[in-house]
Amino acid sequence: MIQLGTIVKIVDNSGIVFGQCIKVLNTSKSRLAYCGDMILISVKWISKRRFKFIKSRLQKRNSRGTIHRAMLIRQLFPYKRSQGIFITFNENSVILVNRLLVPLSNRVWGPILKELCIRTPSLGCLIRNTI
Repeated sequence: MIQLGTIVKIVDNSGIVFGQCIKVLNTSKSRLAYCGDMILISVKWISKRRFKFIKSRLQKRNSRGTIHRAMLIRQLFPYKRSQGIFITFNENSVILVNRLLVPLSNRVWGPILKELCIRTPSLGCLIRNTI
């Protein structure tokens, strides 16, 4: 579960490391986001080692304090499958996406739920391991 003010880890190759949730999108009454939901994040910390290999026009776009759309792919809250199995991760992780749920980067680190790969095929072609 992600709510306002939660610090999340960005696990793509954009050069951004940590962000803070500003708003939960696509929900009318709920203020909580679960796996597969969209959130707005503000960039809090950038990896200088990864950031120096990015083009200069993208460095301005991904600098500290900018606002991006992100999709939640891993959460600390247990995720229940239809068979009654609970899956939980060690961190709250997101990837940067556009309005059409297409990832802005070309690599995602770590495992992703196979339900997310079925729901968003553009995300499923980027990853190497699913759970």
